[in-house]
Amino acid sequence: MELLFTGGRVLTIDALDRIATGVAVRDGRIVAVGDSEEARQAVGPDATHVDLRGRALIPGFCDPHNHFSMTTFEPRSVDCRTPPLADKAAVLDALAAAADGSPDGQWIWGLGFSARNFDMTGDTVLFRNELDEVAPNNPVCVMDSSYHACYANSAALAMVGIDRDTPNPPGGEIRLDDHGEPNGVLWERAMDPVHHASMRSYIDTFGPDVVAGLVEQNARRHLSHGITSVGDALVMPESAEIYRLTDERGQLPIVIHQMRGGPGFFAAPEDAAGGAYMEDDVSDRLRGGIVKIFMDPVWPSPAMTVCHEDGTTEPVGEPYYGQEEVDHLVLDAASHGLQVAIHCIGNRAVEQGLNAFERAQREIPRDDPRYRIEHFSFAVPEQIDRAKSLGVIISHQPPFLQAIGDYFETRTAEAGIVSPPIPYRSMLDAGLFVASGSDFPCAPVEPLLGLYSIVSRRSREGKVIVEDEAITPIEALRTYTLNSATAMFREHEAGSIEVGKRADLVVLSQDPTLVDPTYIRDIVVQQTYVDGDLEYAV
Repeated sequence: MELLFTGGRVLTIDALDRIATGVAVRDGRIVAVGDSEEARQAVGPDATHVDLRGRALIPGFCDPHNHFSMTTFEPRSVDCRTPPLADKAAVLDALAAAADGSPDGQWIWGLGFSARNFDMTGDTVLFRNELDEVAPNNPVCVMDSSYHACYANSAALAMVGIDRDTPNPPGGEIRLDDHGEPNGVLWERAMDPVHHASMRSYIDTFGPDVVAGLVEQNARRHLSHGITSVGDALVMPESAEIYRLTDERGQLPIVIHQMRGGPGFFAAPEDAAGGAYMEDDVSDRLRGGIVKIFMDPVWPSPAMTVCHEDGTTEPVGEPYYGQEEVDHLVLDAASHGLQVAIHCIGNRAVEQGLNAFERAQREIPRDDPRYRIEHFSFAVPEQIDRAKSLGVIISHQPPFLQAIGDYFETRTAEAGIVSPPIPYRSMLDAGLFVASGSDFPCAPVEPLLGLYSIVSRRSREGKVIVEDEAITPIEALRTYTLNSATAMFREHEAGSIEVGKRADLVVLSQDPTLVDPTYIRDIVVQQTYVDGDLEYAV
């Protein structure tokens, strides 16, 4: 099969950022890039012709940090986001309606609820007794939008054996009411048993054919945003199971990279680091080779070193691991030739992550390990320089700037951190290798929204947050395409429009490098191709 694109602006994202007007594709690979006539001569007269009519053609977006498996069951879950729901009462009404329509004993899974203003101590959370009232005959698990907490009712807590005598797991907290009983709010590792049981139930209840259909449906949602490759940022055994059964049925239209964790969402990835999942490279569309480590929590605080006005410092928040513990996880993974990605939000967590990578390279030197730090949210300038010197890839999520930019601005100031929030300009100017993704569902999935965020520096409310940290549209596109492909060892086949690469291509209504930065969010993905096949069109 041959495909011909002519008459548009082709943003190649190659080493020279060339702009072409024509692209030719044969059997899923790019065979010519140049002007429209050059492309036309590379294919036969029967090639399918796409007249771009001045529109932009870009490489498919790669999302290296996305919790794809966690959003797969959205169509069978309760949407608990506010908005679109008005408030907590509306969320409880939606959960009640779901329970009324479900058999007794079937899990009710809610997604996207957000405690207002990050307040996990007031009455803006969902309490056990409130969930009991709306779903008296069903276990309920509602995931917080941060995915670092969940809310459970009595049936769910009883099913996994959590009661007043259950100790807090290391790195987690079972929140209690005034009588010493679990109030239904579970932080970090404390949520793992409920989360595991609810996901396991959903897989068993719906069966492999329905689950495969849900995975494919989720993939097509991503294709509608121009995303052709996803790194699932925490793959548990259940996640790997749903990917395999989907791949076996030929229903995986995008490439999924499995970032292996432990048996629970926040559990230590000891088996993964020890090489237990070397067979995760299942097929061309389902790949592995990456270990994911959580270094610090969200609740009650990331692992930060706060600098006060008088110059004194204070440690806030506890990391999941001591330095020696994380060092050995990374060393174990390195000894098996695995890539490692460490979730580090606070500057103290970042320091531990960099220490672990430095030790691994010293004791098990590798030419191209591509160690990654995910988020890097509150790093200080010295850590930017150190990450550059170590060759560490920073996997960042620009949609957070749009979604909760004010939070990052406030928290950075409160911690006395001299780096501006989400400092893309500073990171790129320092020579740091930055890949951009979404962290969906914790932040919006749309790459164009993230692109808009780091080019315009505007929050959801329209506030400009440190305008000097804005980067150019072409720089932003590179972080979302070639850099993100590189973060997943895919730069040889994806991320740019060059001869020999896979024809993962996206047609945009306008060229984001030519419009006002504030208009980028209004650009429309009109077509998405994977290996030259049209997988999405408006």
